[in-house]
Amino acid sequence: MHNHHFLWRFFPKKKLTQIYISAAVRYFAVSLISLFVPLYLHQELGYTLNQTIWFFIIYSLALALFSPFSAKFTARFGCKHSILVSVPLYLLFILGLYLLPGGKISLYGMYLIGAVLGASLSFYWMGMHAIFRKVSDCKHRGEEFGKRESISIVATMLGPVMGGLLIKYMGFKIVFVLAALLLFASAFFLFLSKEQHTRYHFSFQSLFYLKDWKNYLFFISRGARAIAAGVIWPLFIFIIIKDYFSLGLIESIPAGICALLIWLIGKYSDHVSKQKILRWIASFEALSWIGRVFVNSMTQVFGITIFGAVTYGIYESPAGAMEYDKACGNHPSFFISREIFLCLGRILLLGIVLITNSLSGGLIFNGIATLAAFLF
Repeated sequence: MHNHHFLWRFFPKKKLTQIYISAAVRYFAVSLISLFVPLYLHQELGYTLNQTIWFFIIYSLALALFSPFSAKFTARFGCKHSILVSVPLYLLFILGLYLLPGGKISLYGMYLIGAVLGASLSFYWMGMHAIFRKVSDCKHRGEEFGKRESISIVATMLGPVMGGLLIKYMGFKIVFVLAALLLFASAFFLFLSKEQHTRYHFSFQSLFYLKDWKNYLFFISRGARAIAAGVIWPLFIFIIIKDYFSLGLIESIPAGICALLIWLIGKYSDHVSKQKILRWIASFEALSWIGRVFVNSMTQVFGITIFGAVTYGIYESPAGAMEYDKACGNHPSFFISREIFLCLGRILLLGIVLITNSLSGGLIFNGIATLAAFLF
């Protein structure tokens, strides 16, 4: 371990480099299965669309409810330990998915698995937000956030393809095992440098301020997009292409375009108004989601996915950097509020799908939410 510390001295901004590599390994591990989880529940195990949607509602509720407690844990034990704690919880989630096919877990047990996933991500993101905000430079945060996201996206480019191939020829179980090993590696990588943290306090009363309603609307739109991209869109296009490998390929190829744009726009956004970039691209980002409702062939799916990768590539770096820039003062409360309203956006979108009994309804809602966040 001493040798590791010595070698890391030769790397500039070694703490940021650790974050980049750790995030890349984790994103690759999660990408092996995350794209296919809604399909695994709905297509492979035969849960109804409503039951699958409820799984992700429970996950979102758990993520919101656990966020204050994971923030307390981060304050007491440190950011890296919070990220480390998220790993066994994620492995428990993977184990639950592994046991589902044998009928060893009931429907309510399946919802409990969703709650475990939410708890895991609450610990991960509270730790990651805190450590990234601490080590990143506010004058270059667009570039540094862009690097983090673009490196992570590049790491995930092969994930869906590899996951799709492994699922197709070897089944879901081998993918779960591989993802588990990589998750532990990603967490332990951060401990190549010493854990450092500052204890802080927050009150639940500071979570909701009416003066911050524009931030809340922005977070809601971000949460809606996350669930639209991770759940609704894979379910929607699988109806068209009906093949795991093709699904993975469609998601992987545009990711390269997205990663390059996130990195380039991240550097550019440090020298111009991030808000202006977001206002300019918001209508195109909204259009990329509403337009998905009308696709009905693999060629159209591929085309709209590339268009969405371009708009998201321009949108993501200034949006993410602005979030960290705004997390001044009592930043634990800011990040907790962020997670709560992100989850509210997820739940609202999932609720629209349940009410309309239509995946298209969720895609349209996400487009409207994206546009609304920048009209006010």
